Amino acid sequence: MSQLLIEECEGVGHISLNRVGTLNALSREFCGEIDGALRQLDRSENIRSILITSALKHFSAGADIHEMAGMSSEEAIVTRFNGCVEHLRNVSKPVIVAVNGLAAGGGCELVEMCDIVIAAASAKFCHPEITLAAMPGAGGTQRLSRVVGKHIAMDLLLTGRVLSADEALAAGLVSRVVPDDELSNSAWAIAKQVASFSSPVACRIKACVNKTQVELAFGLQAELDNFHLCFDEHDFSEGLNAFIGKRKAKFLHR
Repeated sequence: MSQLLIEECEGVGHISLNRVGTLNALSREFCGEIDGALRQLDRSENIRSILITSALKHFSAGADIHEMAGMSSEEAIVTRFNGCVEHLRNVSKPVIVAVNGLAAGGGCELVEMCDIVIAAASAKFCHPEITLAAMPGAGGTQRLSRVVGKHIAMDLLLTGRVLSADEALAAGLVSRVVPDDELSNSAWAIAKQVASFSSPVACRIKACVNKTQVELAFGLQAELDNFHLCFDEHDFSEGLNAFIGKRKAKFLHR
């Protein structure tokens, strides 16, 4: 059964995240399905912009903790596991994302990979990986710092604190904030507006902006290598099991 709702309208390819019962937790299977949909829409001559939304109360709670808890370091390294989608960063067409509820961890990284971010007024953004003795693996240390600056990024990554939609807008993580009941219509209007312009030009604009992200590929690889180190550490296992067991983690700092 598909965990996505996909439709096409007026040049917009719409992907709605719908992994019911998990707050759209990003399991490997779910991420593979998202990546497959992105590839298909990016290849389609009828699609000129892509819109990502959530059909649930929250956008995404991030990586699937239950899946990670059973993963060895060898498996994580061999599969290049990053806790998020992989192909989104390679999509050539403009990607608009509409965020409702919580975008946490890998969910926030997914948002950071997009080009235009529309947030509902009640939306919240955070990188809580540190609370699990983990760290981002899909670009959180790289894209976040490039968007909001070093000091705000360090604050978010080292404390796990949550940003409101207005705080995220002020920091540069969000493009626009709209009332909750206007999120869908606003995001669709923007996606259709982008799709109405020359697609080759829009793709070139995106490519040119992305090329200014100096050494991003090097930073992403360094982040992924360091993320994989977590799988061999006591505190990472403790953090994941404490989360699953709904108890406070007891870190031994090793």
